[in-house]
Amino acid sequence: MDPLGTTSSSRPIRRAGHRPAAASVQVIPVTGLPEIRPGDDLARLLVDALHAPGGPGLAAGDVLCVSTKVVSKALGLVIDRDDKQRAIREQTVRLVARRRHDRVVTSIVQTPHGAVMAAAGIDGSNAPDGLLLLPRDPDAEATRLRERLLAAAGDAPQEYGVLLTDTSSRIWRVGVGDIALGAAGVASLQDLRGTADADGRALAVTVRDLADELAAAADLVKGKASAVPAAVVRGVADALAPAVPAAELNRLPPQDWFARPSLESVWQALGLAPEHEPIARMSPEAADIRIARALEVALLPRDGEAAGARARLLGEHRIGILPAEDSPRGWRAAGALAERLRTALRAEHDWSPLPEVELTFEQPSPEEPR
Repeated sequence: MDPLGTTSSSRPIRRAGHRPAAASVQVIPVTGLPEIRPGDDLARLLVDALHAPGGPGLAAGDVLCVSTKVVSKALGLVIDRDDKQRAIREQTVRLVARRRHDRVVTSIVQTPHGAVMAAAGIDGSNAPDGLLLLPRDPDAEATRLRERLLAAAGDAPQEYGVLLTDTSSRIWRVGVGDIALGAAGVASLQDLRGTADADGRALAVTVRDLADELAAAADLVKGKASAVPAAVVRGVADALAPAVPAAELNRLPPQDWFARPSLESVWQALGLAPEHEPIARMSPEAADIRIARALEVALLPRDGEAAGARARLLGEHRIGILPAEDSPRGWRAAGALAERLRTALRAEHDWSPLPEVELTFEQPSPEEPR
């Protein structure tokens, strides 16, 4: 795999030119759009808003950033709020993690278009008729929207791009921002390798995620509370290209170094099926809760094997391990359980340090059930 910030995609990446940076970049909201309903001609509504008095229009080199939510509304991708969990399961290609917040469990999953998002990107904000699903192929929807915008404009076609954007969190970063889920006519990735920095040194690994930068810039003048679902970004040099869909921005296995968080990756290595994995909280948890979870994980059967040993809490930071029988086989099972428990505890340490936990081997009494 290439270093972080680069791509190993087989698709061509737009090789950035050597032009100087633009003197200025404009981000212009597209106002005047009505509430979008299923079946609406979104392209025509956008053209009307773009070319209304005081509207920004579309000029050569512009990138129109449209919230994916209004595309979903026009496509009728609305479900009842009671169907959310079923819809998440149907939209899940790969479970990444689950986290509990109060009584709500949030699933972080890989969606059909490749993005990893909380609740599969299903959202209820600004959706009065229910919850909105994401389009299964945002790149295709961006292409269709761009083609219809060109046709609906009715004048000489201008070279401009379209991005479908959505709000998402980013790994290792607090807060949310808009990212590009679909792209048409935009240089989503710009390959800066071989160009020079300000001091004349050659760049060796940098590939710029231009699509997400454009999406984030557009969100500065859009927003959930302002009912402005689209914006034009104007003046970005070399922003247009036909080659790179937004799906190529998703770093997926085997290129993904961080396919699962530390807890889930350890549980997977210990042989737990996803449906048997416990659910950690989003907020910090007390040590006793995490120790008990490690014990639960260690005791879960693996590959249908019958437990050859048991374990129990003897005190706040002590765990006793008992073989099911006083025999070489029983003590081997007890040793294996101890190693599983140490591994599960180590995963909990990775989140934040735990107090030292003492493991004690106990001699089974003849009365112990086997």
